[in-house]
Order: sequence, then C-alpha cells, then structure tokens
Amino acid sequence: MTKNPKEITTILNKISTAGYDVYCAGECVAASELGQEPLDWDLYTTCPQEKVRELFPEGEALGKRTTRLDYSTFVESTDLNIPDRYDGVIADVVTLEGSMEDQLRIYDFTCEAIADHPSKAAVDPYGGLSDIRRRLLQPVGDANEKFKAKPILMLKALRYVGLYGFDISRDMYNAIRRNAGRLKGADKEEILYEFATAINGDYAGKYLKMLKGLGLLPQLVGEEGMVSDRRDKNDYDTLCENIDRIKHITLRRLGLFYLCFDRHYYEAVKYLPHDELDMEYLYDAKKELPKLYFCGDDKSIKKFICRHGWDKYNFFDKLAKAQVIVFGLSDHRIIGRDAILKEVLEQNQPIFVEDLKIDADDIIEAGITNDRERAEELLWMLTDIVHSKVTNNDRDILLKYAKRFHKSKFRAAFRDVSWLR
Repeated sequence: MTKNPKEITTILNKISTAGYDVYCAGECVAASELGQEPLDWDLYTTCPQEKVRELFPEGEALGKRTTRLDYSTFVESTDLNIPDRYDGVIADVVTLEGSMEDQLRIYDFTCEAIADHPSKAAVDPYGGLSDIRRRLLQPVGDANEKFKAKPILMLKALRYVGLYGFDISRDMYNAIRRNAGRLKGADKEEILYEFATAINGDYAGKYLKMLKGLGLLPQLVGEEGMVSDRRDKNDYDTLCENIDRIKHITLRRLGLFYLCFDRHYYEAVKYLPHDELDMEYLYDAKKELPKLYFCGDDKSIKKFICRHGWDKYNFFDKLAKAQVIVFGLSDHRIIGRDAILKEVLEQNQPIFVEDLKIDADDIIEAGITNDRERAEELLWMLTDIVHSKVTNNDRDILLKYAKRFHKSKFRAAFRDVSWLR
C-alpha cells in the first residue's frame, strides 16, 4: 500500500528476511497515502531488540523496545526563496509487546491508526484508509477526553488541515471549541512547532481560518496580541484567502501572520519562543518595512543594505513582495527599487565598510586616531560618503573625510545632509 523510500524498504526487507513481521504505522502511512514524503517513520516488529540491533548496528538504542535509524541529512539553503530541508528518513523500530491492533490504540486519529505490512493486508481497525481518502480527521476514542488530557493534540489535529487539507469531524470541532482555553497550559515550544509546521503547509489559508473559528488565536499570540480593530480583522481574513499564493518559506509566512496584528505586533511576536535569529528578523520587520518602502534611490537603498546586511535585506524585500501578492498592494516602488539595485550591483558600487578603499589600519597610520574602535566608527561614517557619490571611494578623499569627522562632531552628525548654497 504505502510507497516507501528506499531506506524504509531496505529496513522492511531485512527484518522480513530474518523471519519477523514488520509494519509501518502512524502519520507516515497517512502522509505516504497522500503522496507526501515523510521524514519520520514508525516501524513495529515482532523482532526482538537484540536482533534488531544485530541487523542494524548503526542504530541508536532508545530504551528497551526501540532502535532509531537516522538516515537523514539536513540541507541548509543559501537562498531565502528555498526553504531548508531534510533529505532521507528517520525510522524508529519498535518491538511489539502485544498485537499490532493493540499498538494502534495509542494513536490519536484514525488516519494514523493504520498498520501497513509489506506483504499482508493493512491492519485498519478504525477505518482510517477511508478517512484519508475523504480527507476527514476523526479521533480514535473520545476527542473531548483526549484534548482535556493533552491540549497540544488540538494543534496536532489542525496540522492535518494545514499540511493535507483535511476537514475535521463535527465531534472533534466541538471538542476543540470546548477545550481551546486549555492550550494556554501547553508547552510553548510544542505550540510553536505545530503552528510553524502547519502555516507552511499547502493549505495554510484553510488552517488559519480554522484557528480563528475555533478560538485558538489567543493561544498563539497571547491576549495582548489579539486582533483589536476592523482593519486588523480584514487583514487577517485577506491573509487567509491569499497566503497559499506565496512560497513555502516559514519565516516569511510567520511575518505576514504577525503583521495582521498591527498595533499589537510586538506582543504577538514575543508570545511564542522563536529562536533568537528568527525573533530578531520578525521583531525588526515591523519597523523596517516602512523604511524600505521609502528607499527610492541608490543612496537610500545602499544605506539600508549596509545597515542590515544582505540576509536581512533579502528577508525584508521578499516579505514586502509577499505583502503585495497577499494584500493586493501596488508594486511600483518594488519594481523601481529592484531596477536601481540591479544597476548598483552591475556597476559594483561600494555598499559595505569592506568595500571602502581604506580600513581601520589606514586611519590609524594616517595619525587621525590611535583608537581602533574610533577608527571603526569613522569607517561606518565614511560609507555614507561613498553611498552619496561613488567617486568618493578614493583613499585620499576618504582619509580627508575621516579627519574632518574625527575633529568635528557637527560635521560627523550632519555628514548625510546636503546643504543649499
């Protein structure tokens, strides 16, 4: 039934050849049935762990019943338009203590409670295969009791909406509405994982609509970050309609999500524990996007890039372009900025301190200052001079300006002002 990656096929064949039953089960079966290529695989076998570890000496023992086989490689993208990814698979090979039917009771949803055998009929006690074909999420057992006991399961349920376009059963929908407030007590790292995974799915718009309809938004952005006026609500609804039109870049989609909360943007961003770099990018986006909007000449564009670096500039630039797509904004300023930047790059115009014809040692050797920190500060001031006029990137001219700025705080402060004569 399941279309397995070659690594999984190899594992199944080795265990089967050794004379033991082995099944794939869980979300990997559902994802595979839907044409996806899951990273994580749950494999259940009658093979004792001693034999499993003999067959797979490269495995990592996780307790008495499980061996993990990690054949994955993390591929970090150097292009902000292409997301990072994992190649390969991670398989947990678990030795069964009872029957496969007993094991399937641990799963929360019918689409996961399926066991696929290489040569036998699938074990499907809850009709999960039918639910996958209908893209309908239903619980194994009582959804209300499950969500009371483990509130994070509500977001796990909605992950099926964002990734695969599932609908959820009426009973499950009502159970989530009744228990939405319990998510406040869930681990925020887990909340962020579920949220970031789902919002980057193919059905993110449907997912966001459902978050709002189920009353789960306060658990993602905090009460202080909640939508507070009509314009914010309209922005959120527009995002729901159009987010699937932009590329699958998680941080970019998160940025658009948080921008819908406008006056409470910072409270919303801070509510979940984004890692330090993501937090920095998201936090800066609110105040820097308007500044980027008004970068309409080569000087202002170069100055913006010099201040932030290429990675941040590209993030802000792509986020601005995503706003145009999602909210139907005018793109004439973006087109103009792209044309100017193309000319800057083609002419190899200086942008960064490293592009200057002098460095800190030159300033010190010229006797302007003996303080290296001050020399570095003067170099940053000099970037404004070469941004204004490319021909100023000359050793003698730069040293002259460095001396002038060092001697006069007034000249240094107003170095970027064009005086009328």
